[in-house]
Amino acid sequence: MRKFKTLALASTAAFGLMATVAFAQGPKADLNQDGQVTKAEFTADAAANFKQADANFDGFLDEAERQTLGDLRRAERTSHQFEKLDANGDGVVSEAEMQAAAAARSESRGERRAERREDRIERFDTNGDGTVSEAERQEAREARKAQRAEKGEGKGKRGKRKRLKVDTNEDGLISLAEHTAAAEKLFARMDANGDGVLVKGEGRKGKRGPKRR
Repeated sequence: MRKFKTLALASTAAFGLMATVAFAQGPKADLNQDGQVTKAEFTADAAANFKQADANFDGFLDEAERQTLGDLRRAERTSHQFEKLDANGDGVVSEAEMQAAAAARSESRGERRAERREDRIERFDTNGDGTVSEAERQEAREARKAQRAEKGEGKGKRGKRKRLKVDTNEDGLISLAEHTAAAEKLFARMDANGDGVLVKGEGRKGKRGPKRR
């Protein structure tokens, strides 16, 4: 018997797909372990997630199955975070390991800030003097305003990007075709530099990834 339609499914379906993002750049999705995720690897991982969630093997996901998938992803994320903290693999996170992890996060934040500064200088230093003047900042602000205005038609309220729609035919169920199509759209959004692959962190909070040569 075909599953009943539920109003909550649309939101849980989007959540379930977004949960894939947390793993899309890790060992699970990086099938050939080359440090980057291609579109084929990304969609293959999405299909594997779909099959894992489809408990009754009917080719559709209902609300309960999407919720189960979300629970599995959260459990995997927690396990992964613990493994990163437990540097010596003894099953216990010591104070020293906590401090080491905090120091690593601080160093990583510093590196990201330095990268952002270099990126800003490279993007906005139009006269090539190694600094960004007030005139160059104003020029950049005007360019951003024009860009936001141009992209406003493809966004929701307050200029925010519209939520990815998974249940495109609005029948309350997610088919494999709908799930795959949404994964492909999500990949395109995350592939900020358009090079056809995702590297660690790309697509998160505006990170562009390596520039094309």
